[in-house]
Amino acid sequence: MGSDTAHRKPQGDAPSAAAPRSRRSRAAVPINVGLLPNLLGYNIRRAQIALWRDLSRTVGEGEIRPGVFSLLVLVEANPGIAQIDLANQLDIDKATIVGLVQGLERRKWVTRRQSTMDRRRQGVYLTAEGRHEVKRLREEMVEHEKRFTRLFSAEELAQLFAYLRRIHP
Repeated sequence: MGSDTAHRKPQGDAPSAAAPRSRRSRAAVPINVGLLPNLLGYNIRRAQIALWRDLSRTVGEGEIRPGVFSLLVLVEANPGIAQIDLANQLDIDKATIVGLVQGLERRKWVTRRQSTMDRRRQGVYLTAEGRHEVKRLREEMVEHEKRFTRLFSAEELAQLFAYLRRIHP
C-alpha cells in the first residue's frame, strides 16, 4: 500500500497527447476573448444569434425565417407588390426573391398575378390561407419580440432602434 501505484490511473485512462479534448472540457476553461466585446459587429451578431435561436423555436414551428416573415408582412401591407420591390426592400437579389416567392406559392400562401398597369410585371398577393398564416405568425412574432423588448424601457428601446437605423438605411 505504500507504493504510489494506488494513486495512479490505469494506463488506458490516461489521455494521449494527440487525443482531442472534448468540447465540454474546452468550454470549462475560460478563454481570452480579446477585443471582441468592444466590437459593434460582434455584439450585434451575438444578439442576432440569441434572437434567431428563440425565433426558430417559437415562430412558425421553426419553419419560418425572418426574411420569409418580412416578405409576408410586406405582401400583406402592399397587395400586388412587385417582386423587384420586395427584393429592394429586403435587400436581397432577384434570384433569391423568386425562390422565396415560389416557395410561398408551393405552400399556397401567395399567388402571382400579372399587373394590370404593366404587363411585364407580376404582383404578389396573399391567398386566404396566406392571410390566415400571417395572422398566426404575427401573433407568434409579437410574443417572440416581447421576450427581448422587455429587457429595455420604452425610451431605451426607441434609442436602440434609432442607433441601429444609423447603421442600416
